[in-house]
Amino acid sequence: MNNIKVKKSKVAKGWGVFANKDIKSGELIEVVPLILLPMSEFEAIKKIKLYYYFFEYSNKEFAIAMGYGSLYNHSYNPNSRYYYNYSRELEVYAIKNIKKGEEIFFNYNYYPNDKTPLDDWYKEEVDK
Repeated sequence: MNNIKVKKSKVAKGWGVFANKDIKSGELIEVVPLILLPMSEFEAIKKIKLYYYFFEYSNKEFAIAMGYGSLYNHSYNPNSRYYYNYSRELEVYAIKNIKKGEEIFFNYNYYPNDKTPLDDWYKEEVDK
């Protein structure tokens, strides 16, 4: 993870992930291990702060990302994208050239060009 670091975001609330070096489009940024939890535990997670950091994984499981996975901020004009490799990992790739010091964003809707408004959980967290 020498190619990224975490620090306060200048454009989003809280922390963000930043390029520690120039990253080329198509380059792997990070492989993020996932903790998979059954959907039967989803109501319980809604009661704690981790609710704002989960990933939808399948219709049977949701995931909590390790590494910096849950610290990437959202953008409808992202410079990265995440993919599930279904080995209990998420891979983050640059989809644009990213300059050293630039914040790395992906679209929380999964697809980089998906402009669907985010659910209320995201608005609640941003408005706090």
